[in-house]
Amino acid sequence: MSFATNWSNLRVLKTPIVALEYYSADRPRILSSFHHFGSECCLPVYYWNPGYATLQQVQCVDKNLLKLGDNSGQKSISDAVAKMYNNSECVLCKTELSVESDVLQFLLENDNPGIFLLEDILESGSSEQPLLHRYSQLANAFFELKGRSIEQYWVLLGEYIQLPSKLRPLIPLLKCPLPDGIEVEVIVDNFCDRNCSLDFGLDAVAAKKRLAVSSLGLPSSEVELVLDRSLSVTASVVQIAQLVLEHKISQLRDQGLEFIAAPDVPHAGGLDLLDAYLSEVVKLSEADAKKYHLRPPKGMLLWGPPGTGKSLSAKLAAKKLGYALISASWGNILGSSNPDRALKKMLDTADNLGGCVLFFDDFDKGFSGWESNADGGIARRLSQKLLTWMQEHESPVLMLATVNRLEMLPAELIRRFDDGGIWFVDLPHNGARYEIFNLHLAKYFPEQFGDGIENPWNERQWYSLLSDYAGATSAEIAIAVKRCAERAYCEGRPGKIELADLRYQRTQFVLSSERSSEDIQGIRNKASFARPATGRDRSLFAAREQELFEYRPPACEKI
Repeated sequence: MSFATNWSNLRVLKTPIVALEYYSADRPRILSSFHHFGSECCLPVYYWNPGYATLQQVQCVDKNLLKLGDNSGQKSISDAVAKMYNNSECVLCKTELSVESDVLQFLLENDNPGIFLLEDILESGSSEQPLLHRYSQLANAFFELKGRSIEQYWVLLGEYIQLPSKLRPLIPLLKCPLPDGIEVEVIVDNFCDRNCSLDFGLDAVAAKKRLAVSSLGLPSSEVELVLDRSLSVTASVVQIAQLVLEHKISQLRDQGLEFIAAPDVPHAGGLDLLDAYLSEVVKLSEADAKKYHLRPPKGMLLWGPPGTGKSLSAKLAAKKLGYALISASWGNILGSSNPDRALKKMLDTADNLGGCVLFFDDFDKGFSGWESNADGGIARRLSQKLLTWMQEHESPVLMLATVNRLEMLPAELIRRFDDGGIWFVDLPHNGARYEIFNLHLAKYFPEQFGDGIENPWNERQWYSLLSDYAGATSAEIAIAVKRCAERAYCEGRPGKIELADLRYQRTQFVLSSERSSEDIQGIRNKASFARPATGRDRSLFAAREQELFEYRPPACEKI
């Protein structure tokens, strides 16, 4: 753990109070680490949270119930921690040190030496102990403890700690991060070594790899707990990996994040320029690119009218990269009880998934009150944190956002997407509509439009159909084809479609480009501010370019 060396150095510098962010599942590891710190400097270690009436002393007990009293032979803290993890565990023992009301006041009034692990001290205060009072206590305690001859160190524990400006110069903030890929692989290897009855299937290496990938993004101790519990259900490593993934998805959902499944179509259709760029992103993600100081973009922005395939493009981008697609809502983050904590957990999780596309759909809607500052500046503060993360993070995370109205985003946020580009996804032209139709027709009617099958409709029929659907979005085309499939099934001709079916469906709805013509045209009028996602129509069905005022010579009689 990186915090171990940092805290040890701070203790040498006589820093009396330190804050430490950690995940609650990692409590045993935290207790073990600080127990060995205490052993090396001959100090007792105590733990307290609001659920205890007395201070609890941290004791280290061998797994064979033999108390470890001799730490001789341990050359360093890391050796001790390694021994602890392998051979023993920590328990909390009740003491006579009763905390009647305020634990900080209790510690200041007593000269007990030791390391005191105090959890949730900085959570929102009550009427008896408002946060302002708590902040003043900590500031006073810092200077009082510095002047004492007794060695007393406080460690403020919590999953999320936000120190006020008056305490930041006094109290260093350490973090116990999520495990990286190598650490997760070690945990998985240890789990597999401990359980000889595991079924690895035909490929043990692939099964272990799948289990490690499923475990990425979870705290170390939580991975161990879930792995051990899964043994009560199955001994198959592949099935255990699925159970771990389901647990992770559930945990992410509690954070307002969603794992998005892979798309059911091979490509978006008609977005050739965007698709070509995503292929470049895949190439830049290769390890060899780093040799030439190249890296993939950190962010991309897809802009355009609703229903034009922006969200589908995000799914296909994740599929191309081989990354997980994590969907987040900026509005949900702003509306959470602790927006700063929600944003931090989301970014920490994304950084430790081993590669993901962090997807914000309708990103612009979260900035509707930006100019009025109606939320008290929360959106501005969080967007600044997001900007900093987008600029500085080195993890394989591509942030991909979709917007309908680019002007609603603040200019400083738009600039961060210059890396991967701002792409305009417009209404499809004739050639793009032809691709989209065939994409969905092949899905629902494979016997007529599957691979290697000659298209049943001729060029003239297609031109007529494309004219009927002029101005339609890709989503409207997809829905029309799906409804044809549903109608054919209900009429007793499943998997069969005729041109008349699609023409009939066109009469059953009004195009969004007609229903909201002013709004959509207003969006399209600014398309020149972005890179086009679709190239020029070079298909057989391309509309003939015409001058606005085309000159026609006057008709004259032949002489």
